[in-house]
Amino acid sequence: MTFFPNTFWRWSLYTIYGLLLVMLLLYLRFPAQKFKTFCTHLITLQLPNYENSIESLHYRFPLTLVARNIHLQSKEKAAKEVFEIEQLTISPDLKAPGKNFSLAITAYGGTHQIALVLDRTHNTFTLPNIKINGLDLAKLPLLQAQTGRAITGLFTAQGSYSGQTGQEISLGSGQGSAHIENGTFELLYPILSLNNIAIEKGEVLFKLESQKIVLSKGTFNGKELRGIFSGQMTSLNTSFATIQLKLTGTLTPLPSLVKQSGQTQPLLLQLQQNHTALPFHLEGTIAKPAFLFDS
Repeated sequence: MTFFPNTFWRWSLYTIYGLLLVMLLLYLRFPAQKFKTFCTHLITLQLPNYENSIESLHYRFPLTLVARNIHLQSKEKAAKEVFEIEQLTISPDLKAPGKNFSLAITAYGGTHQIALVLDRTHNTFTLPNIKINGLDLAKLPLLQAQTGRAITGLFTAQGSYSGQTGQEISLGSGQGSAHIENGTFELLYPILSLNNIAIEKGEVLFKLESQKIVLSKGTFNGKELRGIFSGQMTSLNTSFATIQLKLTGTLTPLPSLVKQSGQTQPLLLQLQQNHTALPFHLEGTIAKPAFLFDS
């Protein structure tokens, strides 16, 4: 079974919604075990093809709920876990306890924070402050399974998002920046004799609008290459693997690549001496991108 971005989005919202109800009921002294069962049952009704579990729930004074070891997994025979949260803490703003919430999430090697604002009158929600800190890409089973190759690195991001409850994620709007450190991207086929691109540091600005993600001011610096890029991602309502990419940019070979380049060394030496960057474009899907140097 293919895991769709909207599946994760709906699962996250139903999980948070269920836990908010549990938090209220725990505060009123209802049994935690019964309402942990209620919360998982609510998610099952909305996502019948997936199994979910919550190991434990407990209430922290004055109005904080802590959930530990939340899992989502396909029901297929070769089922793989598609998402896991070690700990989720939900705390309401005491000045607006039914509207504003703070979420602290421990998952995949990092600790992440999200501010949530609910508008029940208009059936909308806003995430005005999203912070992803030190997420270890190597620990994401979905990323490796959907791309079919090894991708590593520490990922951080900051941004915001707003949308309507129950709508497709791509119909909302958002913006922010993303960063990666000490990353490696396995290539489908060699580029300038490289089978992997090592990135010491990279960053890009993004904006979700008109059902597409626009990327701008992208840069990366690696051991063998440095580059700049911009572009867009479309077909956001399909599976992660089939999201469409369209990027353009330039690559600049660095001395370490020239030394190990073999037959391409004369060309790379000339480019290096002339301080010339190689223009490229990349099109296709996340799982099967097609990379070409421009003539």
